[in-house]
Parts: sequence; C-alpha cells; structure tokens
Amino acid sequence: MKTEIKLISYDRKYLDDLIMIFQSAIRMSCSKDYSDEQLNAWLSNIDKIRWHKMYSKHYTLIATIDKNLVGFGDITDNGYLNMLYVHPDFQKKGVATFICDSLESHVNSDIYVDASITAKPFFLNRNYQVIQKQTVYRNGIPLTNFKMIKHKC
Repeated sequence: MKTEIKLISYDRKYLDDLIMIFQSAIRMSCSKDYSDEQLNAWLSNIDKIRWHKMYSKHYTLIATIDKNLVGFGDITDNGYLNMLYVHPDFQKKGVATFICDSLESHVNSDIYVDASITAKPFFLNRNYQVIQKQTVYRNGIPLTNFKMIKHKC
C-alpha cells in the first residue's frame, strides 16, 4: 500500500513542528556536508516571530502523511524558493518532490533557490542550473551554498 502525501496550508499552530523538522533535517541530513560548527551556526537564531510572518506572507505548504507533519516549503510570489525541508524519517519517499512540484506551479516566473551542498543534487535533478557558488555567514561561520535557477517554459 502506497503512503499518501497530502498538502495543507501554513497555520501558526504548526510553527513549532516546522522548526523541529528544519532542525532534524539539518542535523541528520547535512552532517556529511557541513561541520558541527557550521550546523550549530545554521541552526542558531531561529526567530519564531520572523518565521511566522515570513510563512504567512509566502506561499507555504506542509506535507502530511497519516496526519503527521513530515515536510514543508515556501516560495515567494516572485519565484524565490525560500525553504524546503523534509524530516529525515520521511526523506527519499517523494515528499520533497511533491512539495516542490506544488510550490513551482504556484509561480509563473523563473524560480530561484539558494541550495545547500546537500540539496544541490535534488535541484539539479529538477532542471535547476547553478548560477554561482556562494559563501554565507551565520554568526561569523562560513557556509557554502549555491544560487540556482529553474527557467519556466
């Protein structure tokens, strides 16, 4: 029996769950590409008020399986794919693809993303192209990511 993924819209009541998914995904999935120091910097300074405002303003979707929140993503109206995270227990099951398909279909413009080293292959497989390698800083700690674009046909 295939597990059914459903999408729901963002609501503030889910914010703590989204933060937990974000933290788990980074801790468990990105540890092969980033040091502990980098992961700690990446996970620091989560501002719930700012995140709630951002998710409320963006087109934000949450994936559920059997009523469990398993992933989420958000995109701006002008095509910036801001976040896409799936809980490690539900990765490699089509959740990110399902969320991303819906986010991409929401906009009629090219889509941009700042993809981590870990996420880069996922986006390359979705026909995104690397524009440039970047270094961003969190608490003075450098993190490598990639500015990528997907052209809408």
